[in-house]
Parts: sequence; structure tokens; C-alpha cells
Amino acid sequence: MFEFITNPEERGQVGIGTLIVFIAMVLVAAIAAGVLINTAGFLQSQAEATGQESTDLVSERIEVGSSVGIVASGADTLKEIRVSVSGAPGSDNIDLTETTIQAVGPDGQENLVFVPGGTLDTSYGNVSGNETDAQAEVDVGANTLTANVSIGTSGNNDEYNLTVTDGSNTDYTTINDSSFSSPDTVNVALTNLSGNMASGDELTVTLKAPDGSDLDTDTVAVVDLVSGVNDLSGSQFAIRDDGDLQRSAVLDSESQFQILLNPDAGAFNADGTAFSEGEQATLDIVSPAGATTQVELRAPDLFNSVDEAVRL
Repeated sequence: MFEFITNPEERGQVGIGTLIVFIAMVLVAAIAAGVLINTAGFLQSQAEATGQESTDLVSERIEVGSSVGIVASGADTLKEIRVSVSGAPGSDNIDLTETTIQAVGPDGQENLVFVPGGTLDTSYGNVSGNETDAQAEVDVGANTLTANVSIGTSGNNDEYNLTVTDGSNTDYTTINDSSFSSPDTVNVALTNLSGNMASGDELTVTLKAPDGSDLDTDTVAVVDLVSGVNDLSGSQFAIRDDGDLQRSAVLDSESQFQILLNPDAGAFNADGTAFSEGEQATLDIVSPAGATTQVELRAPDLFNSVDEAVRL
């Protein structure tokens, strides 16, 4: 009934086979456990990302208070469209400069991006010794850079040079002045700047001593500012607060801004005519996280007078 194995070699072979099977089972279990752990980690990361995106979509809601148009001369078209926006109650801060607008109007569809407006920053840092401290930004339209120059000795009659170059070492101007005081402010008219530079580029400002040596070098950013609605192209919008065009705008639940659109450009301009009586358009305001707020614009069938504000 029972078979007794008396051969020691045969007993050893049975033990090794069992060990091999056991090791194989352990390896298979370890690999399966690793796969499960990696899969669980991936699913967790994906769930967290999806949850964050969903939260952003809810927390970046933009509310539209009113939409008005300003009647242009001739009293049959608009010269300005203003959309008042605010953050929804409990919403996170929304950077309106990163917001996009998809406009569908009488002349088709257009995607609009933010452009800064206002005036240049004329503040300077501390200047001492033989240094030049250039203004932080240059307006492409104005073609003017202001540099605050200190040559150390008041009334020095030596000639100092101020040069402005771009990344390809193209010279835009050279100022030779033998009557610098300490410090002195020099307004530099940049030649052909608007034709060669674009917003986001940089210029290098260098102050040179009479012997030609560099005393100090600064880099300045180039910006293209808009001063009014007429400066906006069909693919741009500006933001205004308390009557002033903004360089930046962060929307929260307590703030309110006006989005400015040019009704004489892009999707609003049909056959060369600005947004006019009885015409309609749709705006989709898309937050940085992708939350979308839709605005319907419909001009009244009749405008009464120039500069009248009409509800759209």
C-alpha cells in the first residue's frame, strides 16, 4: 500500500523539484505584486490629476455682469464693446492675462488673446558709481527708452556713450554727450525699433567711458502696449479697471474688470463695417484651466445717439 523510497539519490531529486516549484511561485507572486503596485500608483496619480482638473474647472468660474457697446459717430455702428467680469463666489484667483476668448460674429470666428495696455514703468533702482540703470521696459510703439545714468562725478565734461543693441548686436542708437551731470537722465530715441523688435524681445543698454570701455550693461524687455480700443486687432482684447488699461489683471471673488473688444476688427467686422444695429455675436471666455463662460451679444435694432451706451 505504501512505497518506501530507500534510495537516497531519489529522495534528493524530489526535494530539489519541490524547491524549484516554490521559488517559481515566489517569483511569479513578486512580479504580480509589482505590476499591481505600479498599476495602483498610476491609477492614483491619474485620479489625482483628474480631480485637480475638475476642481480647477469648478473654481475658475468667471461671471459676466453686463455687456455694453458704445455707439460710434454716425450712430449706426459701435466703436467699443465692454464686458464686465468678476469671479464667482468662492472661486480661486484667475489670471485674466492667461485667459482666451473665442469670438463668433458676423465675419466668422476668431481667437483673442490678452495684450497689455497703459504706460511704461518709469521707476528706477538704486544707481551709484559708474553705472547705468535702464528703464524696465521699452514700448514698441513709442520707440523710446529712458536710461538713468550716473557717471560718478558731477559736472564731468568727459564724453560718455550710451549704446542700445539687440540679441543680434544690431545697434539702434548711440548717444554721445559731453555734459553729463551725476546722475543724469537720458531719453533715447530708438531707430526702427518697431520694425525689428517684437513684444518679449530684449535690448542691451551699455554705458561706455571716454576710452571705450564698458562701465555697465543692462538688459531691458520690449513690450507692445495698447493705448485704446482702436489699437486692438481682431485677435486681441484688453482689460480696463477704474478707467485705466491694465498691464496685468488677477480676478478674485471681490474684484471686477472690463474686457475691451474692438467691434471694428476680426469676427465683429463684416464687409468692412463695424458691429452694427441688430447684429449678433457669441463670446466663449476660457479660463487658464479650461472653464468656459459663454456670453451672447446682440445689438439693438436702433441706436439713438453718438457715444450712447447700449446694452448688448
